[in-house]
Amino acid sequence: MRIIHISDTHLGKRPKRTRASIINQEIKPIEDDFYNSWRRFIEEIINLDKDEKPDIIIHSGDFFETPSGTEPSPPPEFARKVAAEAFKKLYENNIPIVIIDGNHGRYMQYRISPLTEYTILFDNVYLFTYFDIRDSIRNQQPLFKDFPTLNLRIHAHPSLESNDLPQLLLKYEDWVYIQNNNINPSMINVFLAHGMIENHTLNSNFLMGDYDYIGLGDNHKMQQINDNTWYAGSTELWSFNEETYQKGYLVIDIDDSSSSKSKIKVSQKLLPQQRKIVSDHVEIYSDDNNSKIIDRIKKVFEKNGLNTPYNYQTAARVKITIQGNRSYGSFYNIHEISSYLNKITLNSNEYNIVEFILETPKYYDDTSIKQIKQDDRFIEYLIEDPEKEFKKYITSTRKEDLKKNNLDSNMLAKLFFESLKNQ
Repeated sequence: MRIIHISDTHLGKRPKRTRASIINQEIKPIEDDFYNSWRRFIEEIINLDKDEKPDIIIHSGDFFETPSGTEPSPPPEFARKVAAEAFKKLYENNIPIVIIDGNHGRYMQYRISPLTEYTILFDNVYLFTYFDIRDSIRNQQPLFKDFPTLNLRIHAHPSLESNDLPQLLLKYEDWVYIQNNNINPSMINVFLAHGMIENHTLNSNFLMGDYDYIGLGDNHKMQQINDNTWYAGSTELWSFNEETYQKGYLVIDIDDSSSSKSKIKVSQKLLPQQRKIVSDHVEIYSDDNNSKIIDRIKKVFEKNGLNTPYNYQTAARVKITIQGNRSYGSFYNIHEISSYLNKITLNSNEYNIVEFILETPKYYDDTSIKQIKQDDRFIEYLIEDPEKEFKKYITSTRKEDLKKNNLDSNMLAKLFFESLKNQ
């Protein structure tokens, strides 16, 4: 038997810090990268030789990006169209697909999934929803589906949020036992789950179950957990934290011809990433000004060949992390730097960049006067003569601004002192 395991396709994902244009009046930038990875996967599968085609595809959750958590919006209409086209092609090639709900792509309030309609339209699409697992736990019934013609039993564990567990905890522990003991020894048994042991959305006892294969989703890194347990990972870069992750899907060949335990072979199939990913850092120093920092970031763009006219097909996804310490009296303004960089990267054709993220450190040197005033002795110790100190500061660091705006340093110092007294 050949099973294809894919996960976390996140169709409809729309990164926020991208160019504002809408491609072909249908999709937002980067959104179509997720569609293209899914389409490439479908094309690869249906174009395989007959003896290489899978008997079934399993998808371990997060098929769509939305709805999710506090984002109640349904998937974009274009995402639904892409899904329908794919399911139709699988149907025409007689390839069934089993999908479970992840924490993305499911409604929190409604007993329906955005995928439900496809189980009505296509006989080859099978779905296990968030409410299926809740009902199974409450009723203490195993959650599974048999495919007799394939001699296959799929045991399902859709996403179950950790905040759901307190109310279901005792029943959940019992249900884990029931689910693990629902193995049919005369069939191939596959456990399909969305969750991670680390964040308590998956019980570790499932890994002890006597399954032939355990296919997991939620972790976007393609990786092996043990001999027969794998995360398929995601098909596209969901965030810059995944820049080193391989993206693709898994091919699982299972030989159950012997009377002993089935033998499995897992092969990784990688999907080429469509865009250049640039993730770099820039050091800043206390005597820097806006211009120096911007020039340093521009050099990163140039080093990576991004100082060419914008072309959507080849435009890069870029994240720059600013590193360094900031002190009182620094000559630069992070907000001004960020605003300027957003303008030249996302609102002009100066650079071949489609997504730009400037990650800045969180500074704690902007403590408000209100916070300091909690201890007047601290103020007296920190600034013995506020008026004198302020005048010294502005005349030494803002001399040109004073001259340019015809401002009197003595008057500004007095105003500053009066404002402190009125706090």
